[in-house]
Amino acid sequence: MNSIRIIHKFLPKIYCVRKSSSTITIPALVDSYPIEATFFEATLPSSVSSPICVVISGATGSRRQFYHPFAKYLNEQHHFHVVTYDYRGTHERKSTPWTLLEHWAWRDCAGVLSYFSQKYPQVVHVGHSLGGNMHALLPAAINEQVSRILLISSANSYLMYHKWNLAFLHTCLALLVLREPLLWAYGYYPMRSFFRTGVDLPSDIIRQWARWSLHRECFVDDNGQLMTAGFNSVKCPVLALNFVDDEFYTQQAFDIFTKQFHRSTHVQTWHLPKGGHFHFFKENQSLELWKESVRFLKTGDTTPPTLSK
Repeated sequence: MNSIRIIHKFLPKIYCVRKSSSTITIPALVDSYPIEATFFEATLPSSVSSPICVVISGATGSRRQFYHPFAKYLNEQHHFHVVTYDYRGTHERKSTPWTLLEHWAWRDCAGVLSYFSQKYPQVVHVGHSLGGNMHALLPAAINEQVSRILLISSANSYLMYHKWNLAFLHTCLALLVLREPLLWAYGYYPMRSFFRTGVDLPSDIIRQWARWSLHRECFVDDNGQLMTAGFNSVKCPVLALNFVDDEFYTQQAFDIFTKQFHRSTHVQTWHLPKGGHFHFFKENQSLELWKESVRFLKTGDTTPPTLSK
């Protein structure tokens, strides 16, 4: 009887997700690698003349399903088309030659943004952590296709800009001490298999991220020179949300990253008291802030929120 009650409780929710979304594959740029994605297609009211598609790019090691509550909210309550996707190599648990810059940025993220820019007149990008960092790395032609950018907890990840706490010690241990022994033992970076969080990652992805964490400029080429083409090509409005209680980064880390979009028509930061690094995407904690951020996604309005305490 208990199992029947559980089925009756969750079946409507499962049906709702399937009804409002579909699993699709999107060809990456350059090699057309099939990117796994979930697409929430909106039913547009007659008052909407210019449909908006929101692309959500996730943090390192996060599954696209983590972003589905936010995606469903945008889709069902505000009539956005929304897509979430997984970078290549996640979940595969095998050795690959894929690197963050060459494959996740220039092919996967670029391919998704390009695909929907060809389908809809406005594409708005929501980048969480690494997903927001993508704009420092993307080809200029892709950055120029985006109408607005919402950054969530995206920072310069140089280790000295981290908060010096237990999370910092864990990051140093995982990135710098255990990385190579784990890669040797598993053939991939076992974020899920060993650390029991997120998803497993390709080996060269984590190697490049570790190398960047040791550079003050963070996003550098093989010669240690800052890659500026991505920053310089962002000309649309940018709204950056970050939080005082972020587990990993200081306000300095967020501000240094955001200020590099110096050619944007408008850059605004909401530095808010509560939200951590991941909690923005949890509906029961951030619904009020979701309502505030929709103004920017629709029109580019960056007026600071008036949230109840």
